[in-house]
Amino acid sequence: MKNSIFLGTGNAGKLKEILFYLERFHIFKGFKTLTPSNFDHLGEPLENGVTFEENAKLKSNFFFKATNILSLSDDSGLMVDKLNGYPGIKTARVVKDLGGEQKVINYIFSKFKNDYSLEATFHCAIALIGDGKNLICSGKVKGSIIPAPRGNKGFGYDPYFIPENSSVTFAEMAIEEKLLLSHRFDAFKVLANQML
Repeated sequence: MKNSIFLGTGNAGKLKEILFYLERFHIFKGFKTLTPSNFDHLGEPLENGVTFEENAKLKSNFFFKATNILSLSDDSGLMVDKLNGYPGIKTARVVKDLGGEQKVINYIFSKFKNDYSLEATFHCAIALIGDGKNLICSGKVKGSIIPAPRGNKGFGYDPYFIPENSSVTFAEMAIEEKLLLSHRFDAFKVLANQML
């Protein structure tokens, strides 16, 4: 479908952020945006890569083959330094398995009982596949996680993550402030430069 782009996510919070960045960086201006909710029975991509970049590419390839529409997908997650990058590429699966972000945070801090914050990194990879494009871009933001949530903005681990040089969590920030500091911002900035 000409002048259309498929955004390969069913996560409402992530979709809002992707739309913000497409507008912010003037990428695909005038394009119709489509998501899995616009289609019946697309199925789910198998995310069996060993890096965020591989999983983002697997998703975009899957959706491009299923729709024949230029596809953009994101794979992102939280990496805790003291746990060798856990939960990393399994971030979403661990949340499902343990029953929510707070339970994951409880599990992490149970291993470090005397720590009240742990160094961590949010990582994001985006892949754009189709119409002669095969781009993979990455971004990250360093900071720390805390054991109890603070703030009610954002989604996922935002209430637990404090970026470097800040005293507040992503969920305590004004939405646009968080969006301009995030790992996803970095990845879309790289994409915008590659699209020039």
